[in-house]
Amino acid sequence: MIAIVNRLPVKEGAADEVVRRFAGSRGYVQDFPGFVSMEVLRSEEGDEVLVVTRWRDREAFESWVASDEFRKAHGRSGGGDLLSGHPKMSSYEVAVERGPGEGALDQAGSTSS
Repeated sequence: MIAIVNRLPVKEGAADEVVRRFAGSRGYVQDFPGFVSMEVLRSEEGDEVLVVTRWRDREAFESWVASDEFRKAHGRSGGGDLLSGHPKMSSYEVAVERGPGEGALDQAGSTSS
């Protein structure tokens, strides 16, 4: 399993609203083959939201990024007005989750697109 960490810069005071909108969204990624889970976290600084998705494997995640569903999910309005940077995912970090007893996460790299 892998975990993808996407950092979203948000406008001052908007982090709670971004988290709320993510919590209320359903479909697209949740129904995509290989998707396992998603967590949306507010950073301590308050000007960033972290979106952590877990995938069966890297291939499942890469299929998601190349899919029409990904383009639809990132093209809809629903938070872009609250972001201080880009409204679409342009960079993310990949971590490989190990099984029980194997330790925590190994960072597998990061990318920008």
